[in-house]
Amino acid sequence: MTRVSWRIYAAVAIALALLGVGHWVWAVTLRGPVLYGEGAVAHAAILTRSASEYELGDALFVAANYPPLYFRLAGLGDPFVTGRVVSIAATLFVALAIAWRARAAGRLVAATIAIAWLGSVPVLQWGPAVKPDLLALALTVGAVVALERSRPLYVVAGVLLGLAAVAKPTALLPAAMMWVFVARGHPRAALVSVASAGASALVVGVATGGASRLAWTHVVEWNALPWRPELAAPLVLIAIIVLLVPIVTMLVTRPSVTIVTAYAAGAVAILVLGGREGATINYFLDLSAALALGLGGRAPRLGGGAAYPIAGVAQALVAVLVLNPFGVVPGLPQTTGRWGDPDRIAAIRDVPGTLLVEDSGLLVATGREPLVDDLFLWSRNVATGRPFPEGERVVAAVRQGGFDAIASEVDLTRIADAPGFEQQRWHADLVAAVLERYRPSTQRGTIFIYTRR
Repeated sequence: MTRVSWRIYAAVAIALALLGVGHWVWAVTLRGPVLYGEGAVAHAAILTRSASEYELGDALFVAANYPPLYFRLAGLGDPFVTGRVVSIAATLFVALAIAWRARAAGRLVAATIAIAWLGSVPVLQWGPAVKPDLLALALTVGAVVALERSRPLYVVAGVLLGLAAVAKPTALLPAAMMWVFVARGHPRAALVSVASAGASALVVGVATGGASRLAWTHVVEWNALPWRPELAAPLVLIAIIVLLVPIVTMLVTRPSVTIVTAYAAGAVAILVLGGREGATINYFLDLSAALALGLGGRAPRLGGGAAYPIAGVAQALVAVLVLNPFGVVPGLPQTTGRWGDPDRIAAIRDVPGTLLVEDSGLLVATGREPLVDDLFLWSRNVATGRPFPEGERVVAAVRQGGFDAIASEVDLTRIADAPGFEQQRWHADLVAAVLERYRPSTQRGTIFIYTRR
């Protein structure tokens, strides 16, 4: 019964993982955005070729709201190809690390736990993202592996954690927790690891321009969006729904305090940080990886019974029914993490001239330079009321008819009825300027086009 249960779990995990990998390969061949925000990252990656990702140039607003490491890697080729390949490679590395940690339970159990992680939410939808999340995740998991050895590699772990922070600053939360854990028994080793992290981050920052005042403005100041408990609560609830089985399993199978525990504590902190505007299921990528690594450590015990694989199958089915990744269940709505319609690229390609597009990745994919590459970040910074010269600059350009057309994924004349995330992308001042100077022209699939009056 035990082996049969694990084989059934493996079959379900493989099916979901293949669903994801198939979409990942398709996303690479698309050479365009599938998640909102990828356009700003792709644009910044292109700008790194002239070391100008944090400069305004001829644009009205350039987000570049991450440190430059991932931008540089994605900019080595077409960002929608190279950037995705980097993220996919990082995702597969994490899966291998999970399998490695579970190897004592045998191939079937170890492979199933790792593949189940690949086929889980949010990995399914974020595994190939043109975003730095997966690179930071892989570097952090690499540090966990380095610190868990019988003879820990403190310098190596520090370098990896420093690079993870240079990929995405939220990686500092798990890093801090791991250093605290190490310091309890080996304070000098913890200091060595912290020093090596600082050195690697500084070297990369100086070499890539990430240590400049401009970079601080983009990465820190513009990202300092309001945190509210009512935004954190639904994200935490979703995380609990899709991770309930591994959470309960870790709590009832003789919990022990290890470096993975420290990583999980930092991952919980990242999840709570998801109470900021714009946060989505990527905020529990680290928690899902930490739990999977934890399960790997308990794999020999779990592999000896049928309870966990049966619960794992139930968990996978619940996650699919609740979040419906890629619309795999006909008739059910897709929720957070939904990929955009690929036909949007052709719709934008057919509109000539200079455009203001809600998803700037559609412009990048068609070979055009976006003058505003992240409407969400622009709108949220305007909403804070802080000094933000870029705010008035964009509104003024719209009022003056500076764009040949405006492309939205929502009917701006009915923005009050739109989902909350759409209202966050379209600040009221911008909507008013658009409707004052432009008129609804046509709808191409999911794209609403507005032209000058």
